[in-house]
Amino acid sequence: MLIREAIILAAGLGTRMKSHITGIPKPLIRVSEVPLILYTIASLLNAGVEHFHIVVNPKSYEPISEALGEIDINADFVINNKPERGNGYSLLLGMKNVKDRFFLSMSDHIYDPKIPIALLSASVDYDFDILIGADSNPRYVNMDEATKIFTKEGHVKQIGKNLTQYTHIDIGLFIMKRDLYDVYSSYATHNHEVELSSLIQYSVEQGKKVLIADIRGLPWIDIDTMEDLHKARTMAKTLIERATTIVRKYIGISQIH
Repeated sequence: MLIREAIILAAGLGTRMKSHITGIPKPLIRVSEVPLILYTIASLLNAGVEHFHIVVNPKSYEPISEALGEIDINADFVINNKPERGNGYSLLLGMKNVKDRFFLSMSDHIYDPKIPIALLSASVDYDFDILIGADSNPRYVNMDEATKIFTKEGHVKQIGKNLTQYTHIDIGLFIMKRDLYDVYSSYATHNHEVELSSLIQYSVEQGKKVLIADIRGLPWIDIDTMEDLHKARTMAKTLIERATTIVRKYIGISQIH
């Protein structure tokens, strides 16, 4: 199966890092001289994605669009004027522009290049509405901050940060169907706060097929805090080297300032 579109969520306010890093939005923070969002884009280009819908907030739109304007990718920008409503609301805005199945990714995660391809391979074998990249053996995760998943026979039963019983960790990469748009629009009509994990839980409750693809310890890291940033620059060096190779192959970074 080929998936040609991706939504990248880059509208968050980065509140947990705001006091340490000023002047740039979090997706442009550099690890090994590469802005975080380019790791995401390159890993998805490597999996065959051709068009990106990047959801930003009013303050991050200009710096992110300028940075990405210097590279040769096919991307449009969707401005979330209400980022306080949550990353699920950003997803809903982005879904207006996709045609069929699409990748969904955070903009502040760095994945082993094999991970998007692993999800793509798994998508061939199953009928689903949502396929969640999940890790049964995470290496670099702060478990207090992680979104946890409880599954039975590969089917998601519960998802959220506060689960006491869980089987996997959500890695921040998904394949979804555009058909979910009406379901999520209904949820957003009745709820001001629209978090992604809440939308996925709502999908489960509505009888949608929500499955996982277990990456089984392939390395990835979520840059949520300064501790995560330090971890990426020290403990996760092999991951960063692999990911940087893909950035250089598909994007090149010499022109990014």
